[in-house]
Amino acid sequence: MLQCSVSDLEATASAADGLYNEIKTRKKDGSIRLCYDAKPLLKGMQARIKCLILRHVKYPSYLMGGLLDPELPRDFVRNASAHTGARVLINEDLADFFPSISVPIISDVFRHFFGFPKDVARTLTRLTTRMGCLPQGAKTSTYLSNLVFWAHEPQLVAVLWSMGFEYTRYIDDVTISSKSDKTCRELGRALSLLSSMVTRYGLKFKRPKHRLIYAGQRMEVTGLVIGEDGVGLSHEKQSAIRELVRECEINARRNIPTEIGSTARKRVASLVGLYARLHPVPGQALRARLRAVFP
Repeated sequence: MLQCSVSDLEATASAADGLYNEIKTRKKDGSIRLCYDAKPLLKGMQARIKCLILRHVKYPSYLMGGLLDPELPRDFVRNASAHTGARVLINEDLADFFPSISVPIISDVFRHFFGFPKDVARTLTRLTTRMGCLPQGAKTSTYLSNLVFWAHEPQLVAVLWSMGFEYTRYIDDVTISSKSDKTCRELGRALSLLSSMVTRYGLKFKRPKHRLIYAGQRMEVTGLVIGEDGVGLSHEKQSAIRELVRECEINARRNIPTEIGSTARKRVASLVGLYARLHPVPGQALRARLRAVFP
């Protein structure tokens, strides 16, 4: 299935830790995030593992991040939309998520979720982990991260649902909400159940990212503001996007050679596209203005 000989498979699995290029990106808080791009031979094997194994899983609807699913498209917008009309909202962020997903966790996924024989599970684990953990940026990592809690997450969601809570997870962002008011005891039990599942896997939450928000306060989920009827960009983000487009127009009128490269242009276009998706009327007008600058 991986289109290689047994000797190549064994050699690649044994050397997998060293078959990555390190990529440093800066987080919003200014800290450095380490991502890893597999080298060609390993990347090809990971691509086949993703396409021929991981994409064949029917992922539960509460998993929202990094999954290709034509039947139930999901992304950060749909993740936020699942919590519209909430009276109370809990946001939790898993700390050092990918580096904390250890080899035993991934081995358990291949061995007991997929049911592969021990030697096959061991080889697949070697091909999809690096230095004892899940490498952020690898082709298989996001799909595997959605399977980390496979043995306990469905039961947690069922219990929370019976208590009147909605649950979603966008990779390492967990959100629990309720459309009805909840007592401190009910909220405490929901958090306790979630914490129990997470600690079982040796993971923990970023305490500074913990948020308990009530109706009347600004509620945000995966960077979007949620309300009674839908989700949208904050006023600050809308203003920032409009300002980006205005700067592009000013430079065009003054015949100033644009310093915006293709990557930056795509980013501006992407932001305007998101604006139009969430705020159609002003967003389409903004999109037309951007097209006039970059036909």
